[in-house]
Amino acid sequence: MNSKWLFLNLFGLIALLTFTVFTFISVALYPIPYSLLYDWQSNLGNITLNPSGALLFNWGCIITGLILIPFIITFYRWNKASQWRKILLILVIILGVFAAISLIGVGLFPETHIKLHVLAATSVFESMFFIIILLTITFYKHPKFMHLVAYWGILAVLIDGTFMITLSLPKYHNALAGFHPTVPIPGLEWAAIYSSMIWIGLLSYNMYKNRV
Repeated sequence: MNSKWLFLNLFGLIALLTFTVFTFISVALYPIPYSLLYDWQSNLGNITLNPSGALLFNWGCIITGLILIPFIITFYRWNKASQWRKILLILVIILGVFAAISLIGVGLFPETHIKLHVLAATSVFESMFFIIILLTITFYKHPKFMHLVAYWGILAVLIDGTFMITLSLPKYHNALAGFHPTVPIPGLEWAAIYSSMIWIGLLSYNMYKNRV
């Protein structure tokens, strides 16, 4: 590829770094001890619960989503050997842009706008679940696709799927709206978010190293 645009392949790593920095500064500003097991990540963007750090978390989501959009569009550079792979890749790009816009929505509509917030957050989780599966199927045998990305993707899909299935159980139907859950479902949320974000970072490294 043209080395002039190679830096765009690093946007996935930049997105991971940006999200992490904004998130953990917001954690540091949380007024009471914050638990990764029992406090939802979205609590960080709640101005009532986190008056000093909410804007940082919300802006972190918005900026990360904006960084991800051009990174996802660069997926078109992968060499598509067959028609069905081209179709899957187009679907991945559409879902990816949708996931990035949904992440922006998480920041624009924090937990104090619970219905819109849950809709945006759910869209991120569900989109990433299918993006990882479809991209892995599309490029598993591609000579420039690192198997480490595929193996980590399997782990991310298992964690994300477990989180979504757990939330779908009747006894946890209202768990997302609870600020003080009694079970560590938020820990699954953190694991789902970061397993997916790390996958994005690994894919970004893969694309940069192998000059996709």
